[in-house]
Parts: sequence; structure tokens; C-alpha cells
Amino acid sequence: MVAAAIAGALQRRGLRVDALKLVATGVERGTAGEDAELLATATGHSAPDSVLATFALPRSPRAAAAAEGASIDVDGLIARVRERANDADVLVLEGAGGILVPLTSAHTIADVLRSLDADTVIVGRAGLGTINHCALTVTVARERGLRVAGVILSDSEGVDAAFAAENAAQIATQCDVAVLGVIPRVVDTHDVERLAAACAAAVDLDRLLNSGDAAPHRARVMAADRAHVWHPFTQTGEWFDEEPPVIRSGEGCWLIDENGRRYLDGVASLWANVHGHAHPVLDRALHEQVGRVAHSTFLGQTHAPGALLAEELAQVTPRGLSRVFYSEAGAAAVEVALRIALLAQQRRGHIARTRFLSLEEAYHGDTAGSVSVGRSEPFHRGLDPLLFDAVRVPAPHHAGEDESLRALEDILGEEGDTLAAFIVEPRMQGAAGMLPHSDGWLAAAVGRARSAGLVVICDEVATGFGRTGDLFACGGAGVEPDILTLGKALSGGYLPLSATVVAESLFELFTGPYAEHRTLYYGHTYSGNPLACAVARASLALFASEHTVERGRELAATLSRELAQLETLPLVHEIRRRGVMAGVELRDESGTPFAPALRMGRRVTLAARRRGLIVRPLGDVVVINPPLVMSAAEAARLAAILGESLREVGAQTGG
Repeated sequence: MVAAAIAGALQRRGLRVDALKLVATGVERGTAGEDAELLATATGHSAPDSVLATFALPRSPRAAAAAEGASIDVDGLIARVRERANDADVLVLEGAGGILVPLTSAHTIADVLRSLDADTVIVGRAGLGTINHCALTVTVARERGLRVAGVILSDSEGVDAAFAAENAAQIATQCDVAVLGVIPRVVDTHDVERLAAACAAAVDLDRLLNSGDAAPHRARVMAADRAHVWHPFTQTGEWFDEEPPVIRSGEGCWLIDENGRRYLDGVASLWANVHGHAHPVLDRALHEQVGRVAHSTFLGQTHAPGALLAEELAQVTPRGLSRVFYSEAGAAAVEVALRIALLAQQRRGHIARTRFLSLEEAYHGDTAGSVSVGRSEPFHRGLDPLLFDAVRVPAPHHAGEDESLRALEDILGEEGDTLAAFIVEPRMQGAAGMLPHSDGWLAAAVGRARSAGLVVICDEVATGFGRTGDLFACGGAGVEPDILTLGKALSGGYLPLSATVVAESLFELFTGPYAEHRTLYYGHTYSGNPLACAVARASLALFASEHTVERGRELAATLSRELAQLETLPLVHEIRRRGVMAGVELRDESGTPFAPALRMGRRVTLAARRRGLIVRPLGDVVVINPPLVMSAAEAARLAAILGESLREVGAQTGG
């Protein structure tokens, strides 16, 4: 009734209004149902066009569909709603009962509204019981990421007007929500003219229409950003010339901006998201934990999310790793690893082992220690006074794996007794521009380093959690490090959390009487934050329940096929990939690198963004690293958009 009233009132303002009921049950076969008929009368459409799916049994849509041996195609419903919305100024979509009514075993009405990024109006009765009902619904709607435009109370019982107003005021205060109005009782609920008139008189339609107005909000955000924000890894001179998307929400493998435009997240929000945005299991884990305690220090006390996550990580990481030290960022996890390795050598009596061995073009983060073992131009130019000198092994992808191993052997022979640890990104040097190496090279390099007495650190901040085809790249390669660093996807891309997972033999070197000062004097205020740990536990469980690694392998195979079609395009010099991690290197027709000032990588990524794809450049390497759950159709779209963008920039430059 309220949906028809709103539709009728807005149409009488001269707007092009469409109204749909998503699903109707208890509808006699061959008819559209009384709800669709009412919506049709309000908008002038036909009744069959005013409902998307009908079922005969008066049950929940899921149960009613099952009774007919059918299932509801939620993606199909969403696509049809979007198509209808394109032809109207306003589309009024009536749900089917409350927002948690199930459509399938995995989808509710709330999931549809979330996917549509719709402004949601909650309708409650005007009389007794409405405060609790509305408060619960508003709370759940917000927890599910819905934009609540407001509440409308419908007086279907003819309650006292003062009582209805009192309820409205309490709901507004208790829920911090706009109560848009109380529609008085209309005796004949099929009289659309009376419904529309009652709505127009009682409901703040201007506020309803402006609830989703994105333009002023975007302008406000961008003004604040331009005036005060310093973005990471961003050329500030170029930033002020851009019109970037202001991201408002995310769903699955998509990000949605303030204007409702959707972007395929081709880099998993900087390689962190694995299960998709707004995953209901992760959302629920976060909400449940925030209702208990947001943070409690890990210094001198513990809590269930942190302790149990550590236990679960020890069960799935390579054999022998049993102790977990929490930080917030991947670079901090590497800092912890470097300290542990250095101090462990000292505790063992190897005082001369004070240096670190890493690969050329390695990247391990941006704190002083992590930069020292991963220094690269131009990122770290001018920072040498902050850094210590590390020993470099030629990158196997560029030097060749045999030559890289020979160089490693030479270094170990000449300087091995001065080296504390060897740190390596297993299988793929990510931020170097996606430089892969074989499992054979990795196993051989780790074996030589360990034989020379070095602590082995595998940095899987980027390569961990399924990105190269196994839960952990080193485990898939048969390598058992002494220390494993994790970050990015550890919390599923939800909250800052990293971990340094250490062998028990190393942990024991830091355990002893106080007078021996074996304690690792290091930590962070938010180490082991309960919110992040709770979500990380849920994320780790999803790998098993949703077969996420297997899905990642399927995605990797699809991406390999799709990206192979781009290899002959102008600008494309080489496409490197392992698992879902890929890099498209750009050069001119002769194979010569472009001049840095041409900013070819940036130009391709901006062209892709205009087409609805977010990818990032590392110099002139376009990086792809999507969520593991990206569908085959989405992967094909990613490759198609990237291909169009490469052709556009190539045509502009004569490439």
C-alpha cells in the first residue's frame, strides 16, 4: 500500500515513475496478484509488468519456489530491476515482507537492496509494537550496509494521531533515523487517488527524493580531500588533475561510487580482498565482535579472537611454524621478522651475523627495516640515511634462475658467515612488477641459504592466501621457512592485520629468566586487535567452507586464457602471471621501455577506469590481482576492458 502511495504521489508531481514488486507469493496461477495490480494502477503500467516473479504457495519466496521445484534467480531479478530503473526517473521497488525474508538459501531481500545500492524506506505500523519492530529493522538494515532513507508509518488500524506521532518521535530519536511521515488510514486501500493524496500530504517526499542525491556529497568529499588528504604512492601534481571515483560501497568483486557507477575491482583493493566485498559471513563476524569489545591490548592479557586465530594459523601454515606475533601492516610484520632473525643469531652466539640477504628489485614494505631489504628506485630515493645495507641476489626472472643461484652460492661462499637471514617473496616478486620464479628455484635458494646457517624468511604479505594457487606459496612449493610474514588478505581485506609466524625453536630463544633480557621488546598499540582477529578467523574458515583456493585456481585458468588474447596488442611487451597475480608490461614496438615521463601505465589504468575497471600501474606494468571469487564472466570483462584501454592508448601514441 505504501509503495503504491509513494509511486502515485511522485507520479502526480510529473515524474516518470515505475513500481515493481520483487516477488509475490500466494498468487493464483495465471494472475499477477493484488499487490501488482495496485502498483500497476498507481503507475499506469500493466499488472504483469509490475511483479518480477510469482508463486502460488503463500510462504517465503524461497519455500514457495521450492514447492514448485524452482529456484529464484537473484542475479536475474537484480538485472531486470536495473533495466527498468534506466527508463524511469524513480523506481519504487516493493520487497516481499521484511528485509531478511529469504529468496534462496544464500540471499535475502537485503542482499538485493545492497546489490542495487538502493535507498531503503522501512515501513512500520503506526500503533503498538512499532518501536521495537522499526528499531530492529533499522539496525539490521544498517548492519547489512543498506542506506536507510527513512521510516514511514502506515496507520492501517486507525490509531490515535497523538499516539502515532509519539511513536514516530521515539523511533526518530532511538534509531537516529528520519521518520518521513505517518500515512493516515485510508479505508479503501485500492483507491490509488486517495492513497497518493494521503502520502503527498503526510510524507516528506522532498526529503525522500533527496536522500540519495550524490552530487553534493561527492563535492563535499572531494573538497575535503583536495584540501587535506595526502594519498599514498600518489603523484600529488597529477592527483589534482584527476576526477577520481568517490567509493561509497562494495559488493562481491565490484566497487560502487557516489554516483552509483560500478567498477570491477581488478586489484582486490590493493591485493587484500579475497572473498569479495560485503561478504555476509565476514560482516557478521565483525558486527558480533564489535558488540563485545572493539579493542583490548595484547600486552599482558589475551582474548579469544587473537588466541584462537593464532592456533588456527599454526594449523594451516607450513610445518614447524607455531608462534604468531601480530602487527597491523605487512611492513611491520617484516620488521618483526628481521628483529627476530637478527636477535636469534645473537642468542645462538653468531654475533657476526648482522646483515640480510634479499633479491634485487624485492619489495617488503615501507618501514625502515623492510625498505632496507627491499630498496627500489624511485620509491626509496633519498632514504639511505635511514637504511642499513643489505646484500642482493640477482632476481631470477631477469638474471635467469641458474645465474641467480650461482650468484647466491658465490655470495654465501664469500659473505655467508656475516648474514643473519635470507628474505624472499615466494613464487612472485609482486611490487617489482610481477616477476615470477619457479618452485625449483625457490627450493634450491632456500636450501642453500639454510645450509649456510641463515634464518629463512618467506614474505607472503602479497603472495599468501591463495593468490599463487596454494593457500601459501611456500607451502605449495614444498618450502618450510623459519619465519612466515602475512598481511593484506589475512583479514579478508576488512581490517589492518598482519602476522609474523615463527618456528618454535626461534621462539624458545626469546624465553628465559628476566635477568637474561631475552624478551622481544617490540609491539604495537593495536597488536592483535579483536575486531581484526575475529574477521580473520571467519576469513580463514571461508577458505574451507567455500573452497576459495580451488575457486582461485579456476579463476587463474580463466585469466590465463583471457589475458593471452592481449599478448599481440600494441604496447604489450610481456604478460607475466602466477595464479591470479599478473602484470602486463608495456613497451614500444621495438621492445624499448617508454620514457617515464610518458606515464604509459597510468594512462592505460585511467582509460580502464573510465570503462569501469580499477587496476593499478607499477611504472609501465599494469598489475592485475583480483579477488579469488571473481567469476569467469567478470574475468572476461576485465580482460576485455583492459584490451580496449590498451588499444585506445596505443592509438593515441601511435603504438
